[in-house]
Amino acid sequence: MLLLIPVGLLAQTGMLTGKVLDESGQPVPGVNIIVGETQKGTITDTDGNYSIEVEEGQTLIFSFIGMDQQRVTYSGQPSLNVTMTESLKSLDEVVVIGYQTVRKADLTGAVSVFKPEQMKNAVVTGSVGDALGTVPGVFSRTEGKPGAEGWVEIRGTKSFGSSKPLYVIDGIAVEGGANRDFNFNDIESVQVLKDASAAAIYGSRAANGVIIITTRSGKKGPMKIDVSAKKSFQWLPRYDLTNREQWIELNDLAFENGGYDLANHFDANTDWQDVAFKTGHVDDYNISFSGGSETSNYFISSNYQSNSGTTIGTESERITLRANTSAHRDFGENVTFRIGENVIISNYQIDELDTNPIIDAWRMLPTIPVYNEDNPGGYGYGDGSRDVTFGTNPVAKEALTETTNQNLRVRGNVFTELDFFDKLKYKFNFGFETSSDEHKYLRKEGNWTFNQPWDPSSLNKNKASFRSLVYDNTLEYNDEFGNHTLGVVVGSSFMDISYEQLWGTKNDLLRLSDGTYFNQLNAAQKDPKTGGYKDMEKLFSLFGRFNYSYDERFLLSGTIRRDASSKFGPSYRDGIFPSIAGAWRISNEGFFDISWVDDLKLRANYGVLGSSNIGPWDWVAFINSFPQVIFGTDQHLENGQTQVKLVNQDLKWEELHEFNIGFDATILNNRLEVSAEYYKSETQDVLTGMQILMSTGNNGGNPNVNAATLQNTGFEFSGTWREIRGDWNYSVNASLSTVRNEILELGYGREYFTQWNTQSHVGEPIGQWYLIKMDGIFRSMEEVMAHTHEGNLIQPNAQPGDIRFEDYNNDGMINDSDRQYVGSPWPDFHLGVNATVAWKGIDLQLQMAGAFGQEVFNGPRSGMDRFDDNSNYRSDYDPWTPDNANAADPRPIYQDGRNAIGNQSRWIEDGSYLRVKQMALGYSFPDRILGNAIDDLRLFVNAQNLITFTKYTGLDPEFRNDNIWERGYDYGAFPNPKSVTIGAQLTF
Repeated sequence: MLLLIPVGLLAQTGMLTGKVLDESGQPVPGVNIIVGETQKGTITDTDGNYSIEVEEGQTLIFSFIGMDQQRVTYSGQPSLNVTMTESLKSLDEVVVIGYQTVRKADLTGAVSVFKPEQMKNAVVTGSVGDALGTVPGVFSRTEGKPGAEGWVEIRGTKSFGSSKPLYVIDGIAVEGGANRDFNFNDIESVQVLKDASAAAIYGSRAANGVIIITTRSGKKGPMKIDVSAKKSFQWLPRYDLTNREQWIELNDLAFENGGYDLANHFDANTDWQDVAFKTGHVDDYNISFSGGSETSNYFISSNYQSNSGTTIGTESERITLRANTSAHRDFGENVTFRIGENVIISNYQIDELDTNPIIDAWRMLPTIPVYNEDNPGGYGYGDGSRDVTFGTNPVAKEALTETTNQNLRVRGNVFTELDFFDKLKYKFNFGFETSSDEHKYLRKEGNWTFNQPWDPSSLNKNKASFRSLVYDNTLEYNDEFGNHTLGVVVGSSFMDISYEQLWGTKNDLLRLSDGTYFNQLNAAQKDPKTGGYKDMEKLFSLFGRFNYSYDERFLLSGTIRRDASSKFGPSYRDGIFPSIAGAWRISNEGFFDISWVDDLKLRANYGVLGSSNIGPWDWVAFINSFPQVIFGTDQHLENGQTQVKLVNQDLKWEELHEFNIGFDATILNNRLEVSAEYYKSETQDVLTGMQILMSTGNNGGNPNVNAATLQNTGFEFSGTWREIRGDWNYSVNASLSTVRNEILELGYGREYFTQWNTQSHVGEPIGQWYLIKMDGIFRSMEEVMAHTHEGNLIQPNAQPGDIRFEDYNNDGMINDSDRQYVGSPWPDFHLGVNATVAWKGIDLQLQMAGAFGQEVFNGPRSGMDRFDDNSNYRSDYDPWTPDNANAADPRPIYQDGRNAIGNQSRWIEDGSYLRVKQMALGYSFPDRILGNAIDDLRLFVNAQNLITFTKYTGLDPEFRNDNIWERGYDYGAFPNPKSVTIGAQLTF
């Protein structure tokens, strides 16, 4: 009878238990444990414990992202503890690339991975893109005020329209992006798809790159509770301005030089920076609950964030709640059904700034008081008889106007999956995003600047609703046969977007006895007005992609997507966007024998992406109903209709054609990772407004046409060194990026056009500085008389102490025709550095970012130095006088523009900078102190933006200006604050 028993049953089967620890003896939750050559597996709980049924002689495989895989043969023992060591090799990391995941080692496109741990010591108050400034090829700028969302560009400007990348959250493309109401603490991973091959699966929406965000989910094990609390103290950099005595001295000199009697002055001595600026407080509190079983998991989180602002007049508050769950059931051994959802609810409220205190601080004079009962509203400002200025009193503006916005957003997705034989998977993913917005603007009676006309009190209310629905169906096939690995995905996507807005406004509000204004429209008595509109947009797409690998040496990937957009007319709605990519892992070849190179892969790809950088109705001619005319003997009023803007019904897709080559290498026992890219992209049929004569009847703006062609070329490099030595663990990452844009064609025969102080020429980058060049200061009358052309004075009105300008076109006079190239606002290269050091429970973090080679226009300094209009002045202004002939600055002249023309090169400065973005110190308490109830406790302190190396004399060289024609113009942008953050992270 013994011979009839299957041989397999003779093997000893037992229940193995144990614990998985890291090198410091800490438990590692979430470790995958697989019995080799079977479908049997489990995962460690929050305390690192596991149990699994295994037969003697079978191999157990322990794996966890970021740690080396451990393989142990079971020999019948009842328990087994395993120590996992941190891996220096990241090629086995899984990367999300859109509708699929692949190993990092198998990537054929340009994809960067951002680890949210880089921001664990900071509070992110804007969009997620604001945190990506050290990712190679990603350029971001933000402002320090509450509610500010920075602009993000991936590989430069590719269009005259928006450069905003596409955000994909948990597989769903979201219209609003991961903006200021998104909780950064919920992020598990971020991937940035930078080239056409990597992003082609998203077709027409991916021309500006794609940022893929995967949020956190629960793991198998008992409930895990994470709590974090962070508090930031923020303050703004300040101008070095004159006080009352210094200002009067310079002001008197300007009046004397202008031939005016000295001005009368108020009696105040006001530091407007003290008045407008304050210490800001940002509080961020986060809690999450997660866990799971063999067949289901859950993750629930909530976040509260408040920002008091660093100036008067603004503050914000945000509350978010997020929940995701998933569950699966096996139908036999070969069929698995899975269902899940991810829902995020956020409420964001903000009291918006109604003025720019950064500009007001130098526009207002130190002699003017904050309050003046003689003025309507009771606030101080310029006066026609003394201290004339048109500067805005920021206290008055913020007190007499109120602008508030509130946004309630619900977004997420619901999905179902069917897996067959672990090879074929069908997935339906329904994404949704709804937003309810409320806006209120209250204008009280009173003035905040000189010569301001009287306005009645008024109230404007605006309500809007946004809805985006996405229906994705995908079918994915993955298989291995011999040395061949194949992954294929095909699918369809339908997006339906609508936005509707209603508004109403009335004047002359009723007030209570204490002067408080009612804030309801029914409490206003005059001039009722209402309006509204609705936008709709639809996009239907079919797509497919394959990933093929042979013998882990040759990799090939191809993508095609067809999009149909309602933004274009019926004849031009469809666009087809293909890509192809290949890679050769040369290190796996038999002839490759370089011992210190662990892995080397060469990559190349080419792809086409589309863009629809226009509004939803730009191809449709609209009839406007606002004209009115008087008819008849009774002179009655009749409403009319007319078309005021001509449109182009032949609008079509912008197309981005991009070529990318690169390599990835790991060397020196996986301690050094290096990646480099070179790319060249060309955007054809760029959508741009075309100027036409008003005599055509067009009076509603320039109609869009497909006219221009732009080119971007660039190089990206990233290197990471990781090493573990005993209790020491450190890593250093450095990245370098370059990008150069060039206008290949403007269309319709145009060779260049001028925008303020910049010109954009065919064959050159966009928005170069073309200004009248300052050629020093006339130190004497002899120098004035020597500045001639054919015996005639070039500047006949000049006097000693005035600016000497270069007669560039050699026509004997100084005018706008003398503009010449004086610099580029585009950096030669960007630099990013991330470094961490850990020893036992102590960890240090350093993050730096910089841009080098750009020339910028210092707008606030140009305002302070003009003197033709009163404002505050630089305290270090060194004016020319007969007794100070070698002065650094020209003589001040009141109401005289000869030294104050705005299109001169005087205020062009080197905008290069290197900024220490973060310096953080943290400490994690050991288990012997925490006991069994607490898994982890970490305290930290972080200094942000405290140190900046730059020659720029403005408040912040990292200022934001997303206007591509004036990218290097600092108009008085809100600077990034300096801050110190303290926090605690606790895990149960």
